[in-house]
Amino acid sequence: MIISKLKAITTLSILALLMISCAQDQEEEKETSSTSLSGLSGIQVEGAWARPGSEGATSGAYFLITNYDESPDSLVAVHSEIARTVEVHESYEREEGMMGMREIPSLEIPAQSTVRFEQGGLHVMLMNLTQSLSEGDTFELTLQFKQNGEQTVDIPVKL
Repeated sequence: MIISKLKAITTLSILALLMISCAQDQEEEKETSSTSLSGLSGIQVEGAWARPGSEGATSGAYFLITNYDESPDSLVAVHSEIARTVEVHESYEREEGMMGMREIPSLEIPAQSTVRFEQGGLHVMLMNLTQSLSEGDTFELTLQFKQNGEQTVDIPVKL
């Protein structure tokens, strides 16, 4: 009798877990479909900012790129009048354990995803600044995407 009660409790527990799992899957589907139903499409850049820097020196720009499309896109170029050289870079750990940076000539932005540009990771490197960047300044940065074309973003300078 005790064994049959344990079997019943085990069976009910498994059924409860399956029902919870199905409910979570349905909730995730609702969230995904509500994003696609919201009418958002293409590429959106949000949360942009850059570090201060002196004329002739370097700075970095950071932001989020979200691809709302059903197919991937690629960031193929970046431009700004604020620096003589503007490149997408990634930080990485070199063999001797030191951190390094290298240029990324083309960066895939997967479909229905967000790519984060942040300190210590992906970022836009602004080299040989044409003027000083101080907190409170704003400049334009143009991002060139393979599928979605150019998008110009106002970049505020923050500490």
